[in-house]
Amino acid sequence: MQIFPNGTLRYPSATSGGDLDEQGNPIPAINADMNEVECTITASQESRSGTYDAGQYKKASYSVTCDLEKVGDTFNPTTVQLVHEFKGNLGDFQVQRIEYYKLTGTVEIWV
Repeated sequence: MQIFPNGTLRYPSATSGGDLDEQGNPIPAINADMNEVECTITASQESRSGTYDAGQYKKASYSVTCDLEKVGDTFNPTTVQLVHEFKGNLGDFQVQRIEYYKLTGTVEIWV
């Protein structure tokens, strides 16, 4: 199935650290790089009268559809960043749910 992209989904490609060093102390986990995938962003709810977050009032939830081929079937980030082609950076969001549709070859993410 072909999607008609109107934005970009950014997510960490790998996490480094999280192991123990030579002395047995934990190494803090950090995100290595960010992957970018074209996607279709649909606003489920978008309002500027919600909770105070990062200097502005906003309350939003989105549904994001992208090609399964581009993200892979092991795609499972906990946070993503959304950039809309007209609205700009929508922000960083926690992933609420991910559905894999192998028949259509798409992945739908709710944030």
